[in-house]
Amino acid sequence: MIETINGQSKGWVAGIARLLRSFPLADELFSRLFFGIMQFFSRPFRAPGKGSTSWCEFHLNRGFCSLPNGRFCSHECSQGTGLNTPCPEGFQPSHSWGYRITGCWCDTFRGSTMICCDCTPVTNSPYIPSWGDCGCMHLLDS
Repeated sequence: MIETINGQSKGWVAGIARLLRSFPLADELFSRLFFGIMQFFSRPFRAPGKGSTSWCEFHLNRGFCSLPNGRFCSHECSQGTGLNTPCPEGFQPSHSWGYRITGCWCDTFRGSTMICCDCTPVTNSPYIPSWGDCGCMHLLDS
């Protein structure tokens, strides 16, 4: 009997997903709602050294971090774990690469939520692109 209920539930949920995909605005609304609910319930269990979705200026679905100058700022940034700030020590968020408010955006990669941040050395202006600019990735669901 439980298998029947599970099978019926899967079919019902799949039908709703197909219906929502035909309405992009509704699909985006329910995706954001689901994302928000999952973030709310995962916050108490989040390990230290993880990013925060409050850093995100936009929620995109590209599946990768587009890095300024094509490079990460540090080993921790390339691994996506271990940092409590958008940028590693000695760097600050850069606002010159398209994200003028926070310098960061959220994305999804292989089912995991990630935060991508544009960074620049603290000695540089965050409003002028430079060769010292780099990127930092934070994985939330790892």
